[in-house]
Amino acid sequence: MWGSTISFEDYPVEEALRLMRDTGCTRVEMWIGHLKRCRTEALRQDFIRFAEDDLGLEMGALNVVGEPYFKPFGSDQELQATLEGLKKDLELALSLGTRDVLIWEGVRPQGMSDTECELQLLPRLIEMFKSAVEFAKPHNARFLVEPHPFTVGMNDQFLIKLCDALDPAHFGVLYDCCHYGVGQPKDYAGAILRLGRRIRHIHFSDSDQVTSELHYAPGTGKMDLQAILQTFKDIGYDGTLTLDLYGNPTPVYSAHQSALKVDQACQFLGVPY
Repeated sequence: MWGSTISFEDYPVEEALRLMRDTGCTRVEMWIGHLKRCRTEALRQDFIRFAEDDLGLEMGALNVVGEPYFKPFGSDQELQATLEGLKKDLELALSLGTRDVLIWEGVRPQGMSDTECELQLLPRLIEMFKSAVEFAKPHNARFLVEPHPFTVGMNDQFLIKLCDALDPAHFGVLYDCCHYGVGQPKDYAGAILRLGRRIRHIHFSDSDQVTSELHYAPGTGKMDLQAILQTFKDIGYDGTLTLDLYGNPTPVYSAHQSALKVDQACQFLGVPY
């Protein structure tokens, strides 16, 4: 099972990793909040040895969603700082031995219509990510954006135009079941069809379809997860899948309860687990 340390954000990183190992995880997405003390290359290498050699956990993606520096719609200075932050986080990911950086695409300004977002924000975002992709290309790395109910990419048309303006080898979409269950409660499976192969990674969870950041264990919420999986199978999905329990009040119990469902989902899709 692949998991994310952000599911265990309340635990010190050592304990979070041990808990993940004990719930059956073999590969982890590292949340940047758990890496704040790995401030040097030597410390990062020590950390990797602890995770991989002592616990048998392979390094997966680096999750930097929601970092304070990410302000692409602010001033020119804030835009440049955002680009510098992306470059720095890419370097951190590479030092961990992973080439995937999980980000988001920007909080939707309050009161801005879909048309205004597309006209005013999309060109700015495309140019910024073109520059970020240039950082990624020499390393065969990529940025994957995770739309939330309150970000601009929850509009499929916006997200499709953003993706199609960028190199698909180095830019794609992270589909989070919980976020789409809240952001598109009546058509979360339809979004998969529309986005198609632009989706390269899945955060697997359930949702009450009301609370944006509350990831239920699969099968304990209101979503039709089998419809989601079938739609992914229909589009020939060949990416990866991670259990995400961010915001869950009982992540350890829920991770144990979810292990079999995650294995079954991966087997159904024919993706690594």
